[in-house]
Amino acid sequence: MAETKATKVRKAGVPPIPRTGRRERNKQEKLDRILAAARDLFAAKGFNETTTQEIAQRADIGTGTLFLYAKTKEDLLIMVFHDEMIETSRTAFRKVSPDTPLIDQLMQVFNSMIAYHNRDLPLARALIREITVLSRPERREDVRSLMRVIYSGIADLLAATQKKEKLRTDVDLMMAAENFFGIYYLSLIGWLGGQTTKQDFVKRLRRKLTIAVEGLIDRTAGTPAAAKNRSAQKIR
Repeated sequence: MAETKATKVRKAGVPPIPRTGRRERNKQEKLDRILAAARDLFAAKGFNETTTQEIAQRADIGTGTLFLYAKTKEDLLIMVFHDEMIETSRTAFRKVSPDTPLIDQLMQVFNSMIAYHNRDLPLARALIREITVLSRPERREDVRSLMRVIYSGIADLLAATQKKEKLRTDVDLMMAAENFFGIYYLSLIGWLGGQTTKQDFVKRLRRKLTIAVEGLIDRTAGTPAAAKNRSAQKIR
């Protein structure tokens, strides 16, 4: 009798890839339909005008079933935003030009995020209101997982340019990454809140980030004191 592929895998000592059960597949398919329906309706009608009943109808499920996946419309907003912004962020970091100055790299990343929000400003305003002060703690991990992607991406940019731009080596890169994103986020709130135009927002953002980058530059690099310190470190 011919051996099955699964039997050959077991004999080779390779653990088989676990199959997703029908129940799990059905749950994922329903979640995908729910998020797609919410995304389409938010874009077409606006967040405030869309009801959970309409989302359930568009997803072809009952309202009770919808609430098993998301308790509120705000939950759905964050769930839709979470996946899209993670992909937006990852794509932005992948497209960064490594040979450009750090300030240009940061602006490339943040400009991608700005373009994402600019597609639907009313929806962006609703989103920022919700994630700035979460109304439900259940969504905290969604926001945290997105922040981990952004903070680690910025920290990687800092690490890659540390020697090239003579950045200080005594700085916690993840904390510096949080600072850079904080500058962007506060400026973003000002723009979405109507306190400034997009053009002025982007212009001032670059200036603010430049000041922050200047604070990371090692001013002692190349000085006699720095050379003496390096020699002492080699002797030790």
